[in-house]
Formats: sequence, C-alpha cells, structure tokens
Amino acid sequence: MLVVSADIGGGHDATGRALAERVHALWPGSRVGWVDTLDVMGPGVGGLFRRTYVTNVDATPWLYEFFWAAIWRHPWFAVASKWFTGAWAGRGLARVVEAFDPDLIVSTYPLGSAGLAWLRRRRGLGVPLGAWVCDFAPHPSWVYAELDLDVLVHPAALPVAAVAAPGAPLAVSAPPVLDRFRPGDRAEAARRCGLDPTRPAVVVACGSYGFGHVEEAIHALVGIGDAVQVVAVCGRNDRLVARLAALGVPPGRLLVRRWVDDMPTLLRGAHLVVTNAGGATALEAWATGTPIVMYRPIAAHGVANAALMSAAGLAETARSPQALVAYVRSRLFGRQPPAAPAPTHTCRTSGCPRWPTRRPRRVPARRAAPDRTGAGRAPGRPAGRCAHRTRSSCTCSRTRWRSRSARSWSSAPARTAARSARRTSPRCWPRGCR
Repeated sequence: MLVVSADIGGGHDATGRALAERVHALWPGSRVGWVDTLDVMGPGVGGLFRRTYVTNVDATPWLYEFFWAAIWRHPWFAVASKWFTGAWAGRGLARVVEAFDPDLIVSTYPLGSAGLAWLRRRRGLGVPLGAWVCDFAPHPSWVYAELDLDVLVHPAALPVAAVAAPGAPLAVSAPPVLDRFRPGDRAEAARRCGLDPTRPAVVVACGSYGFGHVEEAIHALVGIGDAVQVVAVCGRNDRLVARLAALGVPPGRLLVRRWVDDMPTLLRGAHLVVTNAGGATALEAWATGTPIVMYRPIAAHGVANAALMSAAGLAETARSPQALVAYVRSRLFGRQPPAAPAPTHTCRTSGCPRWPTRRPRRVPARRAAPDRTGAGRAPGRPAGRCAHRTRSSCTCSRTRWRSRSARSWSSAPARTAARSARRTSPRCWPRGCR
C-alpha cells in the first residue's frame, strides 16, 4: 500500500499512520510506502506551502476565508483549482507510483487526492484509489468522483460531501486514529502524565502549529482557580511556550508542554479538551471519549468543522472567554450560568426585543389646541410641533427614523427588510413628529 500524505500540520500524517497500522493488522507482512505530496511537486514547494498556510491562518485569516468561500460559491473556480493542482501533483506522483508499484493507494491530503484523480483521468491509473478525509467537514478539494472511495468520519458529513462533489462514491468509517486512542482508566492515565487525579484536567491543544487564541483561552481557564489544572500542548510553537511561561500563573494551575509523544494517555487522563481546528486532535479526543470544546475556531476549515461537530452533538463551541469558563464550570462542577430573562415583546421581523409582537391599538386622544403663544416650546421651533430638536433624537420616532434611513441602503434584501419593518412597526408617534 502507498500512503499519499503531506507534512503540513500533523493531521494528514497522523491519519496516514493510523491507516498503515490498520493495514499491518489486517494483512501482516504488508509493504507500506510513504510519499509526501509537497516534496514531489518540486524543490522548495513544501516550504512555500507551509509558510503560506501558517501566514494565512495566523496573520491573514480573511484571505484564507475568502479562498475557502470562493471554492464553495463558484463551481468554476473549484473545478479550475482542482484541475491545476491535480495536474501539478499528479505528474510528480506518477514517478513514485511507477517505482513503488502498489496494490492500493490511499490519500490523506487534498492535493494528493487531486493528483491521484488526475492520474486516473488522464493516464488510466488502474490501482484502487481511496481518500480519507481527516477533517470533520469536507470541502470540494477533499472529495473526487474519479476515486474509488471517499471516506468520511461521520454520517453528518455525507450531505456536505455530496454537495462538494456530486456523484462521488462516499462511505463512513471509524475515526482514522491509532488504536491506542481508546477510553481507559482516567485516574491512572493522569498519574502517568504527572497530573493530580483528584483535580479535573483541561487540555488545550491547538494542533502542531499552536494556532489561534491559545493564550486567551488559557488565561480564562487558569482564572477559574486551583480547582482546575490546565495542560497546554504547544506542539512546534516555541514562541507560544515562551509567552505562556511569561504569564506568571500560580504554580499548580498550568502545565506547559511542547510536543507530546504519549498523546493517548494525556487525552485519556483529561476531563475536557479545548481545541480550535477540528482536525486530528478533535478526532483523537472523540475516539478517547473526552468531551471537546471548540474555542474561537480558526478560519475556513476550523469554523466548518466546529459547526458540523456542534450540529452532530460531538462538541461545544465557545466564542468568548466568558462562554468558555461557563461551559467548563458547568461540565466539571455542574454549575449552570443563570439564564437571561426572556423579553416580553419581540419583533416579528428581526427578533429585536424593542418592538412589540402585535401592533398596538391606536387610542384616539382628545386633541389639544395648539399653543399659539409660544410658551413652553423649544427655542427655534414653530408652534404646534414636537419640542425635540432633531428627528434622530426623538425617542417616539426612533423606529420610523431607522426604517426610513434604511431606504438609502443599496442592497435589495436591506430594502425589503426596511419595508417589512415599516409594515410591522407601531404607528403611535405624536402628531407633531410625523
């Protein structure tokens, strides 16, 4: 078997190792080869792609999100990008496939899958081909109709993959992780990791690069107190290690680690895992049986993974330090945060609690004679008009003023919402403010 992967993050190689372990268990004595897709695409390509990925996720997430959204929004762009990367990677993979002569090829990297699909389409590669999606939420660059099987990690991902590549052969498997990631004795695992088994442990692991708002999450968790011990797994991010060491956290609350070789034991001894990408770390925690919290997911695939995992009931998503602390307290100590009081009136259009659900009945009032003497009115205002200086500062016309200002919006949905707001808003302004 030939494993087509890439050393960009730790998830693709971790999935490849899990598949190789399963092949050796099913067919002892099998020969397993390994190829890095980025290395065969040309000299310097691997380093360029890694630097680009790190920069996009860490410094320019809006650019990464723009590219991700363009693949979903414009089918022609998805087809063009898949054809270009497939031709680029396929020419390099052809030499490796010819030299290794495998009976089965599996891919754990999107560009590797694109290259294999190009070889099947252009050069008639007849070896069985499979792609294992190591993200929870697939995207168009992950799934290919030319392959014999595209394997997902959960049934909830099937509709997403069907939209990403119509007609592609899809299947669902168990999480592609090593066999050591399984539930076990939590207290014993905590002692083996140097943790206090009497105190709940929260592991913060955000991939091999340590992306995202890791310091913010750790600062919020250590603020809970001595009742919780926080373990920060920084991977290859030495700068993150230095920044966490400079936080000045009281001893016993925070344990900072770089690369962890025995991750199965650490996840088994944890009561909760905080991550932000939804890749290999989330799959390993899921296989271990440890609850998962997605804290401020990273752009593009992190947001998609968090949304799908939350919809499937496999994770919770926290987008602020307060929400993270509230969920950790609720999960570990059973302390539910107080629920916000429900508004007595909500708007039928936008759900805003400022407007009533029903249009109030207009009660006719006896009209008072206008003050022709000018007494009691604001300076500079004509007699018989509202005393408010400007329409925007008039509280009795706030709703109408906002809906009227919405007419200047250029988008059609905004104008439709403005018309709907005017139809449903109460007509109870004083006569002088109309």
